[in-house]
Amino acid sequence: MPAAQPVIDDPPASNRALYRRFRAQRFAELIGQDPIVTTLRRAISGDRLAHAYLFVGPRGTGKTSTARILAKAINCTAIGSDGDPCDACPACVSIREGRALDVIEIDAASHGLVEDARDLVMRALTAPSELRRRVYIIDEVHMLSTHAFNALLKLIEEPPDHVVFILATTDTHKVPATIISRTQRHDFRRIGEATIIGKLTRICTAEGAEADEDALALVARLADGGMRDAESLLDQVLSFASGRLTLVDVREAVGLADEETIIELVNAYEAGDAPVALDCVASLADAGRDLAQIAAQAETEARRRLLASAADPVAARRLATILRALAEAAGIGAREGRARLILELLGIEIAAPAPVVTQAMPVAARAVPAPTPPAQTPSAQRRIAPAPATPPQSAPEPASAQAASASRGAGDVAELRARWAEVVERANPVIKPLLKECRPIARDGARLTLAFPEGREFMRSRISQRSGAIEILLGEMFGGSFAIECVASNLELEPLTVEQAVGAADDPEARALLEGVLKITGGELVDAPEVR
Repeated sequence: MPAAQPVIDDPPASNRALYRRFRAQRFAELIGQDPIVTTLRRAISGDRLAHAYLFVGPRGTGKTSTARILAKAINCTAIGSDGDPCDACPACVSIREGRALDVIEIDAASHGLVEDARDLVMRALTAPSELRRRVYIIDEVHMLSTHAFNALLKLIEEPPDHVVFILATTDTHKVPATIISRTQRHDFRRIGEATIIGKLTRICTAEGAEADEDALALVARLADGGMRDAESLLDQVLSFASGRLTLVDVREAVGLADEETIIELVNAYEAGDAPVALDCVASLADAGRDLAQIAAQAETEARRRLLASAADPVAARRLATILRALAEAAGIGAREGRARLILELLGIEIAAPAPVVTQAMPVAARAVPAPTPPAQTPSAQRRIAPAPATPPQSAPEPASAQAASASRGAGDVAELRARWAEVVERANPVIKPLLKECRPIARDGARLTLAFPEGREFMRSRISQRSGAIEILLGEMFGGSFAIECVASNLELEPLTVEQAVGAADDPEARALLEGVLKITGGELVDAPEVR
């Protein structure tokens, strides 16, 4: 590859970032990766080195640091009996200072073409100039092109005796299986918060800085298992704090809200109080808070409540809907700058629905008793449902019988299909057009299957993302609990109302057809105003 030169640590130590100044230089200084450290130490001390290694794991967990330490151990002239490099011999010092010409670090993102790979193959065939072995450290190896991988394939499988490859990646699924099978793979894990706090405490002591334990705990939690992220964040908040680092300093520097505000926001979501939720989001934005971080904080609080609400299915389902939206705001919303929009939409969509409408739909057919009506077509039977006769008064049903009736599923699929226009009318504006494009076709206990005509894949995927709000609406309209399942089907969408079935009212042919249907069924059209 073109002259991929090692990074030279030119700036004085005081001008370098904390994660560079406190980078591990020996296996004994690596934290959180004990199984990998043990394996590599024993391989060094037992002279069982592999010709190629693959380091896989999240960012900031020590992959590159481990690769440099391994390069030292391979070339150290005073290696310890435990396989740890001395970090004092000329080979170790030159590698630590980035002066070793035989330890070559390559960024695959900028050297990922096939021409770069061919150049690397040619250079690898030459003997090392200073050290015992030449070590190639290829960072973010998944960024290599397919042709570059193919060019390196044979070399990585059978490199010269003086060459060792160390490949590092955060996306192992993008690395070809032919490469993975030719390497010794080590998976780096996220580092525990207690381990991160311990190192942050040692850094503060070395820097002569004072920090509260809860402040360091928050830094460790925000790092999400990455030591480099924790050190970078500590560097930032130490610069922000004027004296002793406190929890308030960390929140202010990062743009977090206090716990009381987060609890108030999640309470508003859980209660379906849209005005309070929107006011809370607006006040946080006006205060300059990072709304992606706010979403992450709210996600943690909602997850805690979800795990504690397992005994209450209704509350758990509502919290699951809230949690999905908060996770979207903290993830995709943060990357695309839409965190505030998602938080505001959640406040609207999770709002408690209006009371159940018990009267007839705006346009419905009400049957009038007829002696012997002619045979009806199946479509007419589906679209014009006669109103049930008023049952005779009877004694109130016992409470136990009422509970048993409710447990039978309050609303089978036939009732759901008959009242689907009402469901669509009561849905919020976001999901109303989606519900118009599907129909309920089956119900098995709590599971309700909604069918979309073929070719409506986009609609089907969108409604799956909004299933929580639909399940809540159905539960409040029909009772019981619902779990939505969306499928593609070859069904043809039936009109939801009589007028939709026969066309516009001002169409003479459609009006004649409507009057004929009413004459056959003995019914009449009524205009029932919507009750709110």
